Amino acid sequence: MLKFFRNFTKSRYGLIAVFVFLGLIALAFAASDITGVRTTSGGSTGGVVAKVGGTDITDTEVKERIDRFIRGLQQQGQNVTVEQFLAEGGLELAVDEMINSAALVEFAKQSGMQVSKKLVDGEIASNPSFAGFDGKFSQKTYEDLLAQNRISPVAFRNSLTDERYSNWLINRATVSAQIPDGVVLPYASLLLERRTGIVGLVSTIAMDPGADPDEKTLTAYYTSNRARYSVPQRRIVRYALVKPDALRATLAATDAEIAAAYKANAARYAASEKRSVRQLIVLDQATANNVAAQVKAGKAITAVATAAGLEPTNFDAVEKAALARQTTTAIADAAFAAPQGGVVGPVRSQLGWHVLQVEKVEKIAARTLEQVRSELADEVTQRKTAEALATTRQSIEDGIGDDKNFDETIAAAKLTAAVTPALTAAGTNPDDAAYQPDPALAAIMRAGFAATDPNDDPQVVPVGPDGSFAVVKLDRVVAAAPRPLAQIRDQVNKDYLVEQALQKARTAANAVVAKLQKGVPMQQALSEAGVTKGPAPKPFDFKRAEVLSQQMAPSIQMAFRMAPKTAKLVQAENRAGYYVVYLDAVEQHSAAGDRAAIDRVRADIAPQLGGEYAREFIQSVRSHIKVTRNDKAIAALRADLSRQGTAAR
Repeated sequence: MLKFFRNFTKSRYGLIAVFVFLGLIALAFAASDITGVRTTSGGSTGGVVAKVGGTDITDTEVKERIDRFIRGLQQQGQNVTVEQFLAEGGLELAVDEMINSAALVEFAKQSGMQVSKKLVDGEIASNPSFAGFDGKFSQKTYEDLLAQNRISPVAFRNSLTDERYSNWLINRATVSAQIPDGVVLPYASLLLERRTGIVGLVSTIAMDPGADPDEKTLTAYYTSNRARYSVPQRRIVRYALVKPDALRATLAATDAEIAAAYKANAARYAASEKRSVRQLIVLDQATANNVAAQVKAGKAITAVATAAGLEPTNFDAVEKAALARQTTTAIADAAFAAPQGGVVGPVRSQLGWHVLQVEKVEKIAARTLEQVRSELADEVTQRKTAEALATTRQSIEDGIGDDKNFDETIAAAKLTAAVTPALTAAGTNPDDAAYQPDPALAAIMRAGFAATDPNDDPQVVPVGPDGSFAVVKLDRVVAAAPRPLAQIRDQVNKDYLVEQALQKARTAANAVVAKLQKGVPMQQALSEAGVTKGPAPKPFDFKRAEVLSQQMAPSIQMAFRMAPKTAKLVQAENRAGYYVVYLDAVEQHSAAGDRAAIDRVRADIAPQLGGEYAREFIQSVRSHIKVTRNDKAIAALRADLSRQGTAAR
């Protein structure tokens, strides 16, 4: 469950990105979705768990960030608990990564590095999360989002500053270096290694699971496997939609508005002319005169250009003003004064001497009001609709800013409220197998899961490219919890019987392994262990490269982690039983001289160098910064988190 978290910290950027994930700037924030920071209840007192240079890391900070991390996973549908987080070393990892982050910042400051206010201002202004309705940075949106998520502007700016220090140092320290062939060769040779052997399967369905469990046994099994039957956190969200279609019906363009639009766009509908022109630019007048003479004599301008080592420029169906913007006014005047097929120039500009040929003249007749009435009516209606949407949204946001609650907000806007079922972050309904996720609710559910408390103010979120938006309010949080045994008794009973059969399969597989170690052939070993049903054993013969490039069964993967003339067992997928693997022989090959294999492995290893350099660099930084861990405070924090996890159940 935390494996991805551990693996991520091993990457080049994971070492610093984890701080961001656990800190004030969640990864979701960078994707225009903010997860709020909440101070959790419990025994945290702000005691210092570590001191890094002049920076204190408090138990409150660690607890908030762990709470943020776990809630984020739960909202994504992962059934992670505080107990699991602690059991897998999450607390130690979080504290250590926060120390790394603080050490990098301390080192940067001691080295004279500075993050300017202007740089932080630029990052904030360019963050799409803070864009207003016009797509530009909105101070009000910025302040509202921080306030809604209980993030102070100072804390947010400090977090951006610290992240910039870390990025600067890690990026400079992890520039990839060339890897010598001598380092790559052993790994390339491994890919050519060939292994042969045989695999047998002790199948679960071939085992007798025994009788159905009694009530006490079934309850005990259910209790010890509660996580298997857990439903992820769900949320019930109230919302009201505002769609352009609902407004458009009352905003049809009037005759007066159409006439005014026609008058305002008179130039657009007046008679016009477009020309397709091909141009050559040469540096001296003599060459330009020669080019113009050849074209006027009937030679194709492209042929002349090719002979002179030049490349023509094409202007297709351009109006005079557009041509003037791309060349000069004098050139545009001359080109539009010439007849179709006419040659213009040479005309001088700052770029040189221009020779042009008018290839096509297209005259566009003026269009009357009646001819463009329908077009203008659509444009006017769309404009009025967009304005109405903007006005409605601004009015709603102003009302929320004036502390109107959800009911008051939608009543003032004359909207109709709706409510979702208890849905997961993915929009599914675990209580209704027939429920189909509604794509239209995706943005609404994201906003619902971004909220930190049902008492938070309503949010206004875009829900469609047509300008649609919704007023969203978190109504209730349904905590992640296992389904009651009474609801899933048949499933639990079935799982129990499978578990019993699987244990018997393991016992039989261990017996087969013991016989194989004594030299008994695979088929005979299976029979003597009482495994008379199931597929026949299969021999294997693979190169390591084939195993790495394909999705091989666990049995074949196991064969490449064994010594020759040995046997091991590995559980099959989906509790189908146990594979028994016997490795007969290992055939070594050298990749010396195989340039393609060496280069391929070098390309695979190179991306990992950055992470390795980053870890070494951070360790070096920590050795130059005084770091003091308060093990007593960390132990107290662990105990507090454990109590919190127990209470949550």
